[in-house]
Amino acid sequence: MKIHIALVVQEGMKDNLQKLVNDHKTFLSDNYIVSTKGTAEYLHEKTEITVIDIVNSGQEGGDLNIANMVLEGDIDVAIFLLNPIRYFPHSQDAYSLMRMCNFKDIPLATNMRTADIVLSNI
Repeated sequence: MKIHIALVVQEGMKDNLQKLVNDHKTFLSDNYIVSTKGTAEYLHEKTEITVIDIVNSGQEGGDLNIANMVLEGDIDVAIFLLNPIRYFPHSQDAYSLMRMCNFKDIPLATNMRTADIVLSNI
C-alpha cells in the first residue's frame, strides 16, 4: 500500500532534503510525494524523484495547503525541515502544518535525524 509523504523545507534546507531523498530514494519512489512548487522543482532537478502532488510555494500558502491535506486525511507522513537559524514571515503557516499533524496524529519530522528515523521505520 502506497502512502502520501509531504516533503517541505524552509529556505536554506534544500540541500539537506536532497541528501535525505537520496538516502531514501527507493522507498520514496515507491510512494506518493507531495511538496511545494519550489521544492518539487528542486527535487526533480537534483534527485530525479517525481512529486505527485504540487501545491503553491510556502510564501504563497503552500504550507497551509499541505496542512489542509493533513486535515482531510490526504497525508500519512510529513517531513518539514525547519531552518533553525532564520525566522520567516510565513512561519505561522509552518506552525499550522505542525499543529495539524499533531491534531491528526501524523508522524512529523522537522530535522534530519528525525526524518531519517521516520523514513527508515515506516
